[in-house]
Amino acid sequence: MISVLFLSVLGLASIYTFLTGRNSLGLLLLIGFSQDVVRKLTPGEPFIFIVTVGLFFGVVLVGILLRRGISYSAEPFVRWTKGIEMPLAVFFVVLTIQLIHSILRYNNVVVGLIGLASYIAPFLALIAGYYLANSVQDIRRFLTAYALVGVLVAISVALGFVGYDWPILKEIGIGIKIYDQGTVLKSYPGIMRSGEIAAWHVSTAACLIMALTVSSTKQRSYLLIFSIIAILMVAVALTGRRKMLMMVSLFLMFYFMTYLYFRKTLDAKYFLSIFYLTMAFWFVFEVISLENYGESLRNYIARGSSVFGDASDRFLELGIRPVQWAYNRVGLLGGGLGIASQGGYLFDASNIAGGSGEGGLGKIMVELGLPGLLCIIWLAVSMARYINNALQLAAQKFVDPTVLPLMVSLTVILAVNAITFSVATQIYGDIFVLLLLGLFGGFLFALPKIVASQVHQKHLEYQLREKLMLRKTPVSQIS
Repeated sequence: MISVLFLSVLGLASIYTFLTGRNSLGLLLLIGFSQDVVRKLTPGEPFIFIVTVGLFFGVVLVGILLRRGISYSAEPFVRWTKGIEMPLAVFFVVLTIQLIHSILRYNNVVVGLIGLASYIAPFLALIAGYYLANSVQDIRRFLTAYALVGVLVAISVALGFVGYDWPILKEIGIGIKIYDQGTVLKSYPGIMRSGEIAAWHVSTAACLIMALTVSSTKQRSYLLIFSIIAILMVAVALTGRRKMLMMVSLFLMFYFMTYLYFRKTLDAKYFLSIFYLTMAFWFVFEVISLENYGESLRNYIARGSSVFGDASDRFLELGIRPVQWAYNRVGLLGGGLGIASQGGYLFDASNIAGGSGEGGLGKIMVELGLPGLLCIIWLAVSMARYINNALQLAAQKFVDPTVLPLMVSLTVILAVNAITFSVATQIYGDIFVLLLLGLFGGFLFALPKIVASQVHQKHLEYQLREKLMLRKTPVSQIS
């Protein structure tokens, strides 16, 4: 019954956004966060519910292209910058070759298409994000809505930990057992299908709460906000996925370094932010593990805190060495799309990649080969140059001062996810996660468009004041 209701909502939402082009981002969040709940409550836990958000996004993208024209799809990459077109074109050529390679070698079209989707989904979402972000307010509304849902996910994780045995709080399948701290720890996923997915969304929500706070001109209670972030970090620890705690830590460190680089100074609220966040992390990893708390909770906190000491070894084992493993398995030219992608295991394709697909560099190497790996590095450097230029623009005095901190936050979130991807690829097989990262990139690529709109509006306001104040023209005569 609930699956029928969900599919009906999906159909109506698709028709509505296709015809009107309105509320696309809000509906995307609704479908993306509810699809796991529906899957859990549907007998047999059908795999199809993982991709429903992708189907809805496809409708959104087609609607955008029909309204704006097919040629519009290239605008984010060519209008405001040069240097991205060539590596992007070469990258798509490599993808096409490896798609054909995969189909011919394994005689399975689905495996190749799964791999193709994992690479192109962020780029398609970037186009949608560029179109849908017409102002800073549009971006803030979306990020606020996402952060609020992320808090709800954290609450659902906590509910599972304290003993609520609701079907929507259980993992898909048999669940994951974590052997650590001399015992077996359960991963609590909340309303998401796995602890990995829940941890990513809660961590991202924590980063966005920080971003929205420091980029706001309104007075905020920093102590309250960062106490909420501390609670979110506890929820991440309860999922058992330690690397997501590292993601928040890296965001905190890189954000202030990057903002200081572009703004050249920090005002008092940033120092307050650093102080309260330091207190929040101390609370999570020290105070909450005192003896007056439950043994089980202390085990989760202790496991989470160990990620900082294991970071260098993990980067070596899962970030660098899988490249060599990939070479040993398939050689320099790669083994074809999909063999290391999430979903490939359903067709026994993952056996070909083996452990080489655990880290991001290894996944790229085993699927695309050395040419693909070098092409992605080329493309990443080109896009980083563009974003650097965009942030330099946002730092100018004539730009709304709330723009830079918000855009720096999105930049750092993408950078931190690139680091996380290099050591763990599982989460980046989720289509909803890929679409969200692509949207964040689209917001960044829309930055010159947003700034140009702000400058144009200020110019119009200046002209209006000139007419009203200098020429003393009645308002009714101003055209």
